[in-house]
Amino acid sequence: MTKNAIGSLFFLAFSCFYFINISQIKKLPSSPYEIMNAASFPLYLGIAGILLSLLIFILSFRDKEKEYITLTYLKTLDFKTSLYFVLAMLFYGFTIRSLGFIISTSIFLAIGFFLLKERNITRVLLISIGVSVCFYLLLNNILGVYIGSGDLVDYFIGDKS
Repeated sequence: MTKNAIGSLFFLAFSCFYFINISQIKKLPSSPYEIMNAASFPLYLGIAGILLSLLIFILSFRDKEKEYITLTYLKTLDFKTSLYFVLAMLFYGFTIRSLGFIISTSIFLAIGFFLLKERNITRVLLISIGVSVCFYLLLNNILGVYIGSGDLVDYFIGDKS
């Protein structure tokens, strides 16, 4: 099999898993009467992922220059960095509620920069904190999507409710 065929099969499996789990998204009681609800975008994203992966899989057999996966090619891949990224994503998923969106996203982005070998600490901190704060403000103030401050912030500042 070619690289594109194998990659598209992995993407197809991920997209099918994502599409199946959309039914677990909690919706508001009034959402069946709305055009868009919490599951609308994930539904379209899952369908697009399935269709795109099927298209890539079919087109991978039409390529004139087929690149097959060999053992020497697999040895050139950096699986260790990929594993570190997966561990960073797991850390992010487990800490977003306790540390809060801004702190956990800043840490996740900083870890990602360091894994991609960015060594300028000032640049890493400015970009990761800046992106986290801007995205938080965009979601809360402009789009109206409430993101909790996190258990750590609530503990030190105090819950105002």
